[in-house]
Amino acid sequence: MSDTTTTTGTTAPRAAAPERSGRRLRLPGTGRPPGGSPLLRNAYALMLNTGISAVLGVGFWLAAARHYSDSAVGQGSAAIAAMKLLAGLTAVTLAGALARFIPVSGQRTGRLVLLTYAGSSLLVALAAGVFLLTLDSWGPSYRFLHGPVNGLGFVAAVVAWNLLTLQDGVLTGLRSAPWVPVGNTVFSTVKLGLLLAFAVAVPASGVFVSWVAAIATSVVPLGWLVFRRLVPRHVEATEGRTHAPSLREIGRFLAGDYTGSLFSLAVVYLIPVIIASQVSSADNAYFYIATTIGGTTNLLAVNMGASLTVEGAHDPARLAAHTRAALRRMARIMLPLAGVLFAGAPWILGVFGTGYADAATPLLRWFAVGAVLRVVMETYFAVLRAQSRTAGLAWLQGLLCVLVLGLTLLLLPRMGLTGAGVAEVSSLAVIAAVAAPRLRRTLRSAPAAVPETAAPDGDLADLGAGGAPAGPAARRRGPAWALDRDTLALGVHADFDHAERRPDVRPGPGTPPAGLPAPAPVERREPGAEASLGPAEATLPQEAWAGAAEVDAPFTEAEVGGAARPDQEAPVPPGSGEPGPPAAPRHRLLPTRSGVVLGCLLVAALLLYWVPALRLGEADLDRMGGLGLVSVLPLPTLAGAALLVAVFASLLWLRREHRALLLVTLLATVVSLHALPAVIETEPRFATAWQHLGFLDYIDRTGSAVPDLDARWSWPGFFAVAAFAARACGADDLTEVVRWWPTAVQLAYLAPLFLLTRSLRAGWRAKWTGVWIFVLSGWVGQDYFSPQGFTYLLYLVFVAVLLVWFRSPGVVWTRVRPGEAEAEPADRRQKAVLLLVLIGLYAASVPAHQLTPFMMLGVAAVLVAAGRCELRGLPVLLAVLVAFWVGFMAEPYWSGHFDDLFGGVGGVGGNVSTSVSGRIQGGSSAHKLVLYTRVLLAGSVLASACWGWWRRRFHRYRERSLLVLTFVPFLGFGMQSYGGEMALRVFMFALPGAALLGALALFPRGGVTAEERAKDRVSLAPLAALLAGLLLMGGFLVARWGNEPFERTRPGEVAAMDWVYAHDRPTVRLLWLTRDPVNDVTPAMPWGARDMERVTYVPTRAPADPVLVSGLVRALQDAGPHAYLMVGAGQVAYLELDAGYSATWESRLVRNLEARQELTRVLVNDDATVFALRERPPGAAPEPAPGPIGPRVTWTPWSMAGGLAAAVLMLLLAAREVVRVAMRPGERRLRLLRGGLWFALPLLALLLASLVERFWTMR
Repeated sequence: MSDTTTTTGTTAPRAAAPERSGRRLRLPGTGRPPGGSPLLRNAYALMLNTGISAVLGVGFWLAAARHYSDSAVGQGSAAIAAMKLLAGLTAVTLAGALARFIPVSGQRTGRLVLLTYAGSSLLVALAAGVFLLTLDSWGPSYRFLHGPVNGLGFVAAVVAWNLLTLQDGVLTGLRSAPWVPVGNTVFSTVKLGLLLAFAVAVPASGVFVSWVAAIATSVVPLGWLVFRRLVPRHVEATEGRTHAPSLREIGRFLAGDYTGSLFSLAVVYLIPVIIASQVSSADNAYFYIATTIGGTTNLLAVNMGASLTVEGAHDPARLAAHTRAALRRMARIMLPLAGVLFAGAPWILGVFGTGYADAATPLLRWFAVGAVLRVVMETYFAVLRAQSRTAGLAWLQGLLCVLVLGLTLLLLPRMGLTGAGVAEVSSLAVIAAVAAPRLRRTLRSAPAAVPETAAPDGDLADLGAGGAPAGPAARRRGPAWALDRDTLALGVHADFDHAERRPDVRPGPGTPPAGLPAPAPVERREPGAEASLGPAEATLPQEAWAGAAEVDAPFTEAEVGGAARPDQEAPVPPGSGEPGPPAAPRHRLLPTRSGVVLGCLLVAALLLYWVPALRLGEADLDRMGGLGLVSVLPLPTLAGAALLVAVFASLLWLRREHRALLLVTLLATVVSLHALPAVIETEPRFATAWQHLGFLDYIDRTGSAVPDLDARWSWPGFFAVAAFAARACGADDLTEVVRWWPTAVQLAYLAPLFLLTRSLRAGWRAKWTGVWIFVLSGWVGQDYFSPQGFTYLLYLVFVAVLLVWFRSPGVVWTRVRPGEAEAEPADRRQKAVLLLVLIGLYAASVPAHQLTPFMMLGVAAVLVAAGRCELRGLPVLLAVLVAFWVGFMAEPYWSGHFDDLFGGVGGVGGNVSTSVSGRIQGGSSAHKLVLYTRVLLAGSVLASACWGWWRRRFHRYRERSLLVLTFVPFLGFGMQSYGGEMALRVFMFALPGAALLGALALFPRGGVTAEERAKDRVSLAPLAALLAGLLLMGGFLVARWGNEPFERTRPGEVAAMDWVYAHDRPTVRLLWLTRDPVNDVTPAMPWGARDMERVTYVPTRAPADPVLVSGLVRALQDAGPHAYLMVGAGQVAYLELDAGYSATWESRLVRNLEARQELTRVLVNDDATVFALRERPPGAAPEPAPGPIGPRVTWTPWSMAGGLAAAVLMLLLAAREVVRVAMRPGERRLRLLRGGLWFALPLLALLLASLVERFWTMR
């Protein structure tokens, strides 16, 4: 039987291989049925075709770039893009249908292929005619197509390319994909030769003509092969075993697939046409080369998807196994390839010329990132096609099209060619986020069966025929405990090298699908409201509950009497009002009537919130009072915010968990709360975020950090990574990143918080409510573009991983139940990887922020002390890491002023009063209300956390982990006041645990027993959640945006700072007004965004009486020969609200300054006035002196010994923890742990002695 046919019958017996003894080398593919795996054989053939086409394609465009002008290359590439677009109207879109229905068409295969060729050729010819009639509107790159001869040639080219594209789909559907690289190799070789020949004959259009003329060399011979050989073989192989699809089935498939493919076609082909019409021919050439390289990489995922579609249609029972194999192979291929493209982009493009490397390197790097995301997307699309679920395919591809086209049109004028790459990656990320959980359900829908014809992972046996059966395999070398991955769960060693040696693990009578003994009857869960599930868990098949059920030990059998498995619910008497048996998973995905109503209310809430708010302008924002942004928000916007709360609380009242609607409502709440200023304000907000742009600017210009410029340079990790990412992405202006950073990072916070809910033994209502309270309480305002916002994300991931996977495995049952759920199952290898992730998260936070590592260390240490973490040596490792950084790398921060920095350690009362009451002194009464609101909200959340702990204890649940998360951050008050912000930071780090405990105050029951669920159904907790949500929502709008009058950045202030930067050579001193020049070091203006080593910002006391301006004149004279005084609207608003200055203070001050003969105005606009001395003082301004490059370490003999001890100690302690989680318990493991401890103790003593010596001598 040929490789291109499929049979389900038995094959003829082969000659037995001679028996061999001993160990022998087994070649890839031997010992398997002949033919290999069609999935991987066809996929590898298509990938080989892609590789050959890529190599020859690179050669084609390299030759074109060398032998043709940039204009000719741009003109030819534009015509090729148009040809592909028009041919793809049917060719690309029908390829999926051919791959889906050729395997099952039987005797009608030839007719199906012929009708597809004819119909698609007619349609694309008509489309090409329409394109030629509107040629003038497509830009100058298509002028050479004018005229009847050129026009007819273009129509013929479109038809020929259509047939060539369809031909690849036909060969794939016939399971004869190895012929595809043959035809395309011939085509690519011929077009390269013609390109060189036409360089002299037709230099203007030779690129396009050579491409078109070569098509016939592939279409004609392969067309003969298809109709004369391959189709008859396919008909013979499938005779009597296929059911030809009806026109209705094909039409239903095409209705979704064709629509979706049109969207995909627009993404692939319309983007180059749009760019060709908006940029010059040279820029189009740069874009086309980059997109050709990136598109070739993307074809690898498309090829695997095409093969997966064919095999899924041929054998639906193996779809899950084939999908796993496809993802595994694509990960091994695409990740290294994308890494090479990302790192080597300048050199790859440099082959075509320096102009290509300079203009398109960031674009190619974005395409490399997108190639990884495309693997997930294309695999899921292939699964949908194999299952004929083309409706979902259409809307996903439509969403991708809208996102890519919209973002490209938006970003291309602002970011140039790089904007196209950013648009594609952002859109692919959205689609991959939607597709990944659904693809995961497909992978879990069937056991990971190994097809008999599947090649071992990693070999290329599937490209060729199998050899003789293998002889008896010798036992492999290795320790007895190193089991095969496939048999790890069985606890036995088996040789899977031959099909006959695979153990029969099919479940016997009465065995659940998990392959484990059926558990004892347990209490059934409320339909759709499983107690152990929450927002982070995936939907499990109904039959899988048998293996996942658990019995809470403290309950007697009487308390859970009458319980059954979820799939064996007891009948419900009519009219009892109790829910019936759970619906099938597909039916549970259908929206309920209440869900539809609440979804409509959610849309209404968003319209109420956003439509009036979008009408606010700068004039409206200037009218803000002491309550900040809430004072100018329209009433419908406030009503929309209240309606968002009501929708979420109503979803908690429903009996069934509406996960999708809960998630959408939560995301809408986050965006509505945090994106409001980004949408309605002209400039990105918050002064310190602008200063951090200056840090990135300095690193980008100099490649170094200078601790003398700012104390934060002793922790430069965040700024260094951000500067590298900006340069790698080709982004020069990061103001839009600063604008949207708070919204993006708040959305990112949800992922680890969802993961953290998996550690709770609670119902779904409690878990969703905990995340909701976290969102409504996130008013601290540390989410701007800063190291704190980034490291807080690392903190959340750190504690989530620590509590979900590394809790102590032993749970002692007493009269109370543990509040934590059982630790997530993970093998030793997975735990070792997770441990390395924990260490990496902490190592990333140590050089990035001063406070976050100590919070991580405190949480880890107390969890270990409380018996809630099995990594008993981890706190010591973390302490060594942070001690080394602070003691050695951050020496410029503390050296010379040790007492000033650490004098507050232990002064808890002083630090608390400075952080709380010290921030409420002075200022306007309206603004004091904002500060009191913050204190009230923080106290309410912490009080609800205490109440939640008490209610859980009342219901016999023991909470320890959440108590640790909530109250360990309060140890920060014993460190220092942190510039008066320690209370805010403590509340921020305590919020994850406090929010979850607050949710348990409303829903304390776990929903394990029938009695608990009956009480939950009549509980008024959702009503209490509604009232609490309204309080938190209103408090958020006041507490978060109450400082907006002075935290807002005005366009005039940005213009004034740009003027200062333009006049800062060699250096300049800028005076700004404050009530406390000693302690107030952050002006309310967009300062420090550039030239931080040239501009010195001098705080100057603002006179309470605006008539007394002599002090300001004197300060300006003392500042030196090159100094300015700025009076900005933001700083004036700060003085009015926080220091109690009068509303007319600014106007009177400016008038008095203008009246001084010594001063002159150098810049005036609506938001800022800049003054300078009329007569410049004698002398020259000093040159910039930023200071020595950091980090600076003073090395003494003790310091050198301590540094070496710290390095060895870090490696030793990390290895010790890896041994703890990766090795099996035994004498060897215990010996290694003890030996590591004894080796670590003297090193630890040496490090401590070194730190004491450094602090004592350099204080």
